[in-house]
Parts: sequence; structure tokens; C-alpha cells
Amino acid sequence: MGCLKSIFKKILFIVLVVAFFAFGGYAFVKEKIRSYQYPAKDVFVQSEMQYADFSSVPADYQLYRSFNLFGYKKINAKYLPTNQKITIFDLKDEDLIAVSDFHTGAIDEKIKSLLDKMKDSFITYENFEIIQKGKFYAHKKEVPYLVFSASVKNVPFKDVVGVVGAYSNLNKNQKPSTKLIVSIVDKKAYNSSIVKNFVTSLRIK
Repeated sequence: MGCLKSIFKKILFIVLVVAFFAFGGYAFVKEKIRSYQYPAKDVFVQSEMQYADFSSVPADYQLYRSFNLFGYKKINAKYLPTNQKITIFDLKDEDLIAVSDFHTGAIDEKIKSLLDKMKDSFITYENFEIIQKGKFYAHKKEVPYLVFSASVKNVPFKDVVGVVGAYSNLNKNQKPSTKLIVSIVDKKAYNSSIVKNFVTSLRIK
């Protein structure tokens, strides 16, 4: 009896799976996922105000969401002419990193381990070197940043340049929350204006 029940459950499962695909279930789920990741810009702007006001971001940056798989919620912007990605992580916990770390120099010791925590791939950074520090101004609000160079494993290219910046913005509960901006590209494709133009278009609370 138990064997027949087990066989029946397996058959029922197979029938349900077949029906799911036969009646467009996969296409429906795929479209739902896409609509979440790539909403219309006005929808994105209204729903992601805890990061910043993105209403002034130029049209050549595509704004989209990512799924929270590694503990840190994040949103992205892709610069369409070159496909360079810029990610903003919501760190929340200022013990992990604070904007003041860029001013005190503490970021120099924290940056590599911080990037290791943020990554959602198997890349490994080597020969890590900070090559520049500066400030962006997002509608008059200061966003300190640094530029680093590194060699990486497990990717088609080896030498990269990365930009890392931070700012604090009020979240949905009107409490300050640290945001980390990260963009890493092949050294040959690095263009400093791509991140700068994006960050300076943001309106931060």
C-alpha cells in the first residue's frame, strides 16, 4: 500500500510539472521575475527611495533590481553603451563600514575584506592596490570614494580597476543606513566618468 502511494505521488508530481510547462507556467514565472528586476523607471524610483532619488539618472543607465541571495540587498545600474555595471549595496550596519572610514583612512584596511563579503562569484583578488581617493558630489552631498587596481582569478580578464564609494541615506524607517557603491571593470575598459556621472545624478537624503 505504501509503495502504491509513493508511486502515485511521483506520477502526480510529474503530471503537475508537465501541466505547468504545457499551460505557460514557465513563461508566466519568467515574466514575473523580469518585471520585478526591470520595472519601469518611475516604478523603480518610487520603490527604491531608501537608496536615493534616482529620478535624475540619465537615460543611458538602466536601473534594475537584484535578488537578495547573499545577505545584502542591492540594486544596480548598467551603463548601456558599454554594459558597465554599478551596484549599490544596502549595508545597514555601520559597524561593517561607515562613511567616516573614508575620511579617517580606516577604509584602507577594510576594503579588501569588504569586497570579499560583497562578491557573489568565485573571483579572487590579488595584487590589490589603492591608486586614487576623492569625492563625488551627489547634488551637493559628499560621497567619498577610492579607486583600486587588482589582478583577479576565475574571470576571462585578469587586470581590473574598481571604484568604491559610500554614503548614508535614510531608509524606510527614517533611520540612516550605509550604502556602498561598487563598480569593477576590465582595466582596458575603465572610464572614470561612467561612475561619476551616475553618482552625481543621485539625490541623497
